[in-house]
Amino acid sequence: MELQKNSELFLNNIYVLPLWVRQVIYLKTEQKLSEELDEFLDLLNPKEPIQFLVPKITFKGKMELDERKYNLSDQFYTFLDNCLSNFDMFEITLRNFWTLAETSSIFVRAVEKELIEIPKCESNYAIIQFLAGKIRTGELLKRLGKIDVMQLENAIREQKNRANTGGNTKIAQIMIELGYITEKDVKIVLLFKEESKKRFIMGLGLASLKMDNQETVAQVYQNLQRELKRLEQENRILKARLRKLLNIQE
Repeated sequence: MELQKNSELFLNNIYVLPLWVRQVIYLKTEQKLSEELDEFLDLLNPKEPIQFLVPKITFKGKMELDERKYNLSDQFYTFLDNCLSNFDMFEITLRNFWTLAETSSIFVRAVEKELIEIPKCESNYAIIQFLAGKIRTGELLKRLGKIDVMQLENAIREQKNRANTGGNTKIAQIMIELGYITEKDVKIVLLFKEESKKRFIMGLGLASLKMDNQETVAQVYQNLQRELKRLEQENRILKARLRKLLNIQE
């Protein structure tokens, strides 16, 4: 049996709930999530978000996974192994209890070493580099198509001019003042970066279960309950035998 993806286990926890419970969850979260995500998705959501991106390991990456010539960290080799299993960024992050920022950082270093391919979607790779701390806000906004090269250069020039006179204005603020972007654009970008540093850990019990494709979380739970009862019964039998052996009265 293959180990089921943690992301599937997480979602199955919701899918197996009674319909009337799922209805409440949907109604309670629909409006709030819509308010929070609509503007965010307009700016940072290419055709598919980076969480769904499946890193493609190169031939060099496969060789390194086998030979380990670079003597990289265990975390790095775990990432390559997950790439070889065709896991997406979401699954890799959940499976290893990393943050999305940590996964992005390893991703970028793997690309630099030519161990995985550069993503075909430029916007996706720009976001990953931003979360990894490899590019700044201005470069991200340029590569997302929010500003052009000339506008970025103008903002950088203005920032240098202010620095020469003792100013210390962030480039994002300058671009807002120049009318290139809005405060909301900056807020969304910085919020996503901060959120990417948060760790999400599923219940460890479900995360380590092996399941057949036909099994549901509810079925696994029932099997665990039966196994627990069996173990409790065996424990009672063993205790009774031990008391008899030692001639202990109850």
